[in-house]
Amino acid sequence: MTTQTLVSGLGGAIGSHYLADRNRLIFVEFNGKLARYDLVGTGQIISSGQTILEGTRRFDFDTGTQSTVPGGTNWDVFWHMHTSVERSMDPVHGAQIVYLGGISYTNLSAAELQALTYGGAPINGSNNSSNLLTNGAVFAVRTNQGNYAKVQVVHYDRDITIRWRTYHILPQYQVLGTGYTQPEDVVVEADGLHAYVTERSGNLLRVNLGNANRSHAAMVSSGMTAPQQIFLDEARGHAYVVEYARPGRLLRINLASGSQTTLANNLDNAIGLLLTQDLRFAYISEQALGGGRIIRIELNTGHRETVISGLVNPFFLTWTDAGESGILTTERDPANRVILIDLSQATAGQQTIANAVPFRPSSVAVAAANRLLLCSNSELSQLDLTGSVFTPAGPMLLGVGHVPVDRIFNGYADTTGDPNYFFQVKDTPFGGTLSIMLNHTRGFAEGARYYRLFVNDGSGETEPRQTWYDYRWSTSTNQFELQTRAASPSGYYPVRQPNELWYNHWLGYRLNTNGLHNGLCTVRVAFYTAMSSGSQISSHTMQLRLDNSWPIAVIDNILHDGSSVGTCGIVSSGSNNFTFDVIARDNEGHLKSWQLTAMWGDNQSGGVASESYTPVPNRLWVGTPAGGAIVPAPPAAPWHATNRRCAHTFYLNVWDRVIDGYNFIHHATYHKSITIMLP
Repeated sequence: MTTQTLVSGLGGAIGSHYLADRNRLIFVEFNGKLARYDLVGTGQIISSGQTILEGTRRFDFDTGTQSTVPGGTNWDVFWHMHTSVERSMDPVHGAQIVYLGGISYTNLSAAELQALTYGGAPINGSNNSSNLLTNGAVFAVRTNQGNYAKVQVVHYDRDITIRWRTYHILPQYQVLGTGYTQPEDVVVEADGLHAYVTERSGNLLRVNLGNANRSHAAMVSSGMTAPQQIFLDEARGHAYVVEYARPGRLLRINLASGSQTTLANNLDNAIGLLLTQDLRFAYISEQALGGGRIIRIELNTGHRETVISGLVNPFFLTWTDAGESGILTTERDPANRVILIDLSQATAGQQTIANAVPFRPSSVAVAAANRLLLCSNSELSQLDLTGSVFTPAGPMLLGVGHVPVDRIFNGYADTTGDPNYFFQVKDTPFGGTLSIMLNHTRGFAEGARYYRLFVNDGSGETEPRQTWYDYRWSTSTNQFELQTRAASPSGYYPVRQPNELWYNHWLGYRLNTNGLHNGLCTVRVAFYTAMSSGSQISSHTMQLRLDNSWPIAVIDNILHDGSSVGTCGIVSSGSNNFTFDVIARDNEGHLKSWQLTAMWGDNQSGGVASESYTPVPNRLWVGTPAGGAIVPAPPAAPWHATNRRCAHTFYLNVWDRVIDGYNFIHHATYHKSITIMLP
């Protein structure tokens, strides 16, 4: 873990709120200030150009120079010639590196460079099929001086030609407002323009961040005893706070009226507060007489229990991730550390994330899985962790489209066990192009940086290596930009980084199954720490029932009083009763439904006959016999023409149960016309 001081000389930084979409931290200082810090500052170019980096030499991206003699500590990378074939681009002297592949070098902004996750692993540049430093490949470097460089391979060789551009980032600290009476915490509304602030003097205030002095703030509620951390439920118009008192209270405040409702009494110097998304539980840190602890209160019943005890002056609380699987908190002096409370297990566990942090830490914000922002007494710091604070659970293979993996049985999708789920399917096989959903968050937390996908349709395992596209949010352009997701030459796809925002967040593969055999198919995804088979850390499979055959729809004959009516024939005598010889069939046994409909006149229509799948143990329903069936079938009465003098068209629509994870995709139709001119 490394600690980087972002701002020093602060007046007691306490509560904070990280705005991920703006890369901005809003925080309060106990000496009366409301402030902000922009993590993505203006990028000032300090070095750029194109050069030939010779084998065995080092390069400094801050100055744009390469070594001519051994030694020195200012270099950022070493173009390492291990053997005549084996080569690598190694970060050195504290610099870090990340491989980006075939992305646009020109469009890669300073803001995006700052958002990347860097590491110490070299990039494979060997002169064989494993080489990643091919012509056009892009990588990025965080220099040992704290600057950011984007680099592109112009021409690969032992003496490699590269072009680069290095940015010095100018972070921005700004005081937004002054005059507050010992402010404790701040939470920003969804609009990003307004915030709520607690003051130790007993107030909850609402402030416009564009005019943020205390004199312009609106009083929401007052009369509390040292209110501390705020949990904002903006959708329901409530704020929750705890009081630093013995005894103290957990309060719910109506944001419109300012009225206070006591949800829990007898808290012992409560400081931090979190509520679960369902508002069922409150987690509270207490600096109690018997020692620091975190408790959990069930709000409906008032039942409380201790989650973790034995803490040293715990302060504010932060969820590690949206899944609420862990809580981060700070322990103040004499401990001065950040700890993680793992809630994903039956019994909560405790883990120290960072030791010896700046004096008197108060709040921590998660900027990325391995990057935290820490408000301490006199400084704002960035903690770059060696691991992830995320503790995600769940399978690595999440499912297909709208169908979770645990709703797939013997290859068939079935979500009817949850009748309120919006995508209701029963005994449905898969076909077409399937969206394979992966748990990128858990994969990244477990060290995976790449994955490969394999398919076995009964004829042996293959690796499709298909390309697809998805939108990724760009902070530099403030819009979603289309990204190509293609395999490396050896079949590896990158695991999505936790700090990236993708429109289809869990999408890991778009698998075209049209060339595969019908029947049970196994999809396997293997995860790797690097682009080498020896770095595999896990492998996960799911079985899918494939069916890329289409149903059959045929109106073979229209019968009037038992006699065939020719195509476009005219019926001018006899009764107005008709039957139909039709084929509505799915040879794979996955028929969903069929319907025969009559249409005539001015938008007139009526049903003739229909059937739908009724679940059976083997999940198979073929439909009508191969030679067809007479419908309406006895003992049902024949179809009765209500308009005796009009042209009629009969439509047969047939669906099977095959889905692509989002929709039913196989539909066959057939129509035949006659004219009825009866007296």
